[in-house]
Amino acid sequence: MSIPEMLQESHNLLVPSEKPKLIDVTFDDSTLREGDHIGNFKLTKKIKLNYTDVVITQWRSEETGLKIVHADYEGPIINGYFAVATEIFDDSGRPHTLEHLVFHGSRHHPYSDALQRFTSRSFSSIPNAWTAQDSTVYTLSTAGQSSFLRLLPVYVDHILNPRLTPATFVTEVHHINDEGNDAGVVYSEMQGRENTIGDLVDLAYRRKLYGEGNGYRSETGGLMEALRILKLEDIKDYHSTYYVPHNLCLVVTGHLSTHALVTQVQTMIEGQVLSPIMPNGDSLDASLGRNGSHIHSRDKWNRPFMETESAKVPSIPKNMELYVEFPAKEETLGQVTIITVGPRPNDHLTLQALSILDDYLTGNIVAPLNKELVDLPSPYCTSISMDSVTRATFTELHVTMSDVPLRHLDRMENILRKSLKKVLKRGVDLSRMRTLIDRDELMWRHGLEELGGEAFSSGILEDFIYGNHDGSDLESSLQVPEYYESLRAWTNTQWIETLNQWMIKPNMLVVRGRPSAEMTQRLEEEEKARVDAQVASLGEDGLAQKAKVLEEAKATNEEPMPDSLVQDIPVPSIDDINWIKVQSASTVIGSEDVQESNEVSLGLKAHLERDSCELPYILHFDHVPSQFITVTIYISLSEVPIELKRYVNILEMLFFTSVVTLDDGTQLEEDELLHRLERDLVSYEFGQCDEFPELLCLAMTAETARYGDIIEWMRLLLWSSEEKISKLKSRLAILKQSIPEYLRNPQWTLQEIQSELLFTDRLTKRQFFVRRMMEWLPEMEEKLKRNPKSVMVELRTLRETIFKPGGLTFSVLGDVIKLNKPRSTWKEKFQPLTEATMQPILLLNETLSDLGRAPGKRAIVASLATAESSFSNHLGTGISGFTHSDIPALLIAMDILQGAELYFWKRIRGAGLAYGASLSLNVQSGHISFGAYRSPNAAKAFEEAKAVVQSLVDRTISLDPLKLEAAKNSHAYNLAEACSTRSSMADIVFVNRVFKGRPSSFAQERLTAIRRITEDEVLDAMKTYILPLFQQETSVALVVCGPNQAEEIARNLRDDGFDVELRRLDDRVPWATEENKLSLKALQMVTNALSAGAGMVQRTQEMLRF
Repeated sequence: MSIPEMLQESHNLLVPSEKPKLIDVTFDDSTLREGDHIGNFKLTKKIKLNYTDVVITQWRSEETGLKIVHADYEGPIINGYFAVATEIFDDSGRPHTLEHLVFHGSRHHPYSDALQRFTSRSFSSIPNAWTAQDSTVYTLSTAGQSSFLRLLPVYVDHILNPRLTPATFVTEVHHINDEGNDAGVVYSEMQGRENTIGDLVDLAYRRKLYGEGNGYRSETGGLMEALRILKLEDIKDYHSTYYVPHNLCLVVTGHLSTHALVTQVQTMIEGQVLSPIMPNGDSLDASLGRNGSHIHSRDKWNRPFMETESAKVPSIPKNMELYVEFPAKEETLGQVTIITVGPRPNDHLTLQALSILDDYLTGNIVAPLNKELVDLPSPYCTSISMDSVTRATFTELHVTMSDVPLRHLDRMENILRKSLKKVLKRGVDLSRMRTLIDRDELMWRHGLEELGGEAFSSGILEDFIYGNHDGSDLESSLQVPEYYESLRAWTNTQWIETLNQWMIKPNMLVVRGRPSAEMTQRLEEEEKARVDAQVASLGEDGLAQKAKVLEEAKATNEEPMPDSLVQDIPVPSIDDINWIKVQSASTVIGSEDVQESNEVSLGLKAHLERDSCELPYILHFDHVPSQFITVTIYISLSEVPIELKRYVNILEMLFFTSVVTLDDGTQLEEDELLHRLERDLVSYEFGQCDEFPELLCLAMTAETARYGDIIEWMRLLLWSSEEKISKLKSRLAILKQSIPEYLRNPQWTLQEIQSELLFTDRLTKRQFFVRRMMEWLPEMEEKLKRNPKSVMVELRTLRETIFKPGGLTFSVLGDVIKLNKPRSTWKEKFQPLTEATMQPILLLNETLSDLGRAPGKRAIVASLATAESSFSNHLGTGISGFTHSDIPALLIAMDILQGAELYFWKRIRGAGLAYGASLSLNVQSGHISFGAYRSPNAAKAFEEAKAVVQSLVDRTISLDPLKLEAAKNSHAYNLAEACSTRSSMADIVFVNRVFKGRPSSFAQERLTAIRRITEDEVLDAMKTYILPLFQQETSVALVVCGPNQAEEIARNLRDDGFDVELRRLDDRVPWATEENKLSLKALQMVTNALSAGAGMVQRTQEMLRF
């Protein structure tokens, strides 16, 4: 079959000349019964849950074994998860590399950008994927069912019939560049991961626990050494084995016709994608990726993990230990991870009980294990977490203790067991346990209300890998309310027996992560020697040949798909997007009046007016149907003097652990306070807002009936609480002990350098970066020794400064119309306040340094001993203000550059210059930025991005109208997805109308503006705002990289005209003691283990940025 004929078939596959006759989107899905057929597909399980409107149907083809699971529920977004069970018995990374190659053309669509071009004509997410230990899952989301059904067969064609070519292997997997360095998208990704603390520990324990021939033993991502010798034929062989219909499950969540979904799969996938014969009668061309039929015999098929060695339950015949080194200059703190074998995956009640026990033992700072191990003047660790990992016929139970002083490293499991035995002896507090069960169920129901059937997607995927094909395990796993009800009736004996059986009695595998400066140096030297040897071996001719291979591969991959194949695909109308309706209204200070935001809010206004009440502050109400209500108080930091800003972080740490005095004089200590908060609330938090760093947010969510409790708790915590010196000392000790972990993180370091260079001390969070905390933490500790009352006085001064009426903004979000007294409850329950003029929010552009206001010439290249890739951020002057008229055009210009299979994607990611490259706009600070992520040389990624932008601006490269259309469609989907849940939509409406001066209908108006953007407006925005970002006179360059990369990157930036400062950073802290160092030296003599570590836990509050 000729390529033109094949391309025409590609076009027909996506845009059939007429809708297949079998598809009927009006079919009544409620009439479907188990045993019914649609074509080859049999309905094997239908699950109608009694606690939600979600209906789940499971289908299996009797011809090919292909499986479909649809979770149907109301919502604007349809999500697809297309899963393949991928077992591998080596470290070649074939599952991971194949995942990357799948996106680069298929049997019917033989172009690298085909899938992205097709999705760009829809309101769709960028096709994406992840590779886990047991599966590879491809994802797609669309706004609306027509786009989803249209794209589904094209995507599955890429999965089952990928065009696996040498050119895509070179750019996506591995190549050697003209300087002799190894690169490639996958290689860069794994280079940034392989020697991190988390990956080292993960691989080391699996090597110990599982023997040869077990799929859980392998590194599915691929070790760098293996990736360097991997061949394309190895990947093709792997695809032929595992990417077969009976090992593929199409999981779809969202509101679309189940009948239409299954019919589309029957007609377009089983009928065309899986056919070994092309429509003209030719056999499938093996050169395009596969050889032979997809209808593989299942007689000799062994189900991955379930019918291989991996199904065997591992044995831990006695307590075992494993020492694992991880690279770190600071050699004082390690990590301990304890692994035991847990219950079977389908023992849902026991697993739910263990999850509740985890919450009971570690859920807050006063939980038993945190009291014993963390909340101490000299902590054994800074955090302790428990988790379970699902395997084929068993689970793994993990307990991880982070930032363990080396003097405790060898005995942490004994300390843990001793603490757990104290719980055994005391028994559990059944009252607190039932409170935790109630709260856990409420949190689960809140998540279900927000996500609908999407909440079940991970369970459905897990069931495909490990569950019974008849759907019985899936149905059992979804009976969540029954498990909660059973656990409420458990006795103390049952809880104690479960704790003893699964967490105390079993033999343990103890992995001790140990920091090693020597390993840091060794890795650096070995990599340099390896690359030098590689360069010498290749010689000038060899390097030139490698460069030629790369350039030829890039040229092949960039061969454009003919526009004619996508131009006829209709672009959806923005009118087709179903926006969640939010009613919004606000009270007026000192008045009974209510102001609605638009006509749809008249019902809310009338409800608020019925509860007539004058208040000395404004209440902002945003109504959506819900079982829950969220109240947030936004607290301005604009009047906090610089000398008190460090206390903001301390206030955050202590806020929910203070002593609270009730109205009757009763004092609640930390334990009782947290117990009551958990009893009354679904969630509570206090911290800085990401989008508005100069605001603190006190947010509480509860069932609607507890609206008054929320308001009362807020009053008590803000005005009837006091911090304790003893708690501050222990919290500072925890904070101090956790610092090295942050110092090792290159992205955190990059943010820190940016903050120090471009902002002043008016920026509150500047005080919270770890290298700044290293300066003031010892001072604070000394102050607590000499004059502790002065610290409490300053904390009290901070409270008095920020908890003033003029600095508070009130938001009520949820089912406001269900509230009997939405306004007067505040008068009854909240603090009496006086009327005050509202303080303006301190915006980021008011905290900039001189360089931040006028970026130019400056560059900092910081080498970090623990980094193996480079991370960069280049910043220039962008747009200031939330309503600037140039924002829509600039956003589209950015999307054109950074979108999937567009300019940066092909020229940077596709060339192996970085794993990712992106642009960002912050209209609050007035900055635009370009960042490269996991790059072998971030300066070269910057240079390539500069060349692209310059070529577009001077029109050396013409701006493709279809790329412009693609950027608009991508923006439309992203905005629709951001507004896809009730709470997210209501929150967006609130932030826009109250903080940004935008209308409640801003999202819809933004989309209308986006559709009108012209090519000239895009290029003007690119010239005005983006091009100066790539000129040294109007930008700054910040890079964090490995020591071997620093000199070359600095030289490249100097060649570009930047004034470069080289810094050498590490994770050492000034208070490391000789005792710590001697302990480390002793441990280093014990063993040379492979690796070690754990990840940093960081809680962030996300708000939408437009």
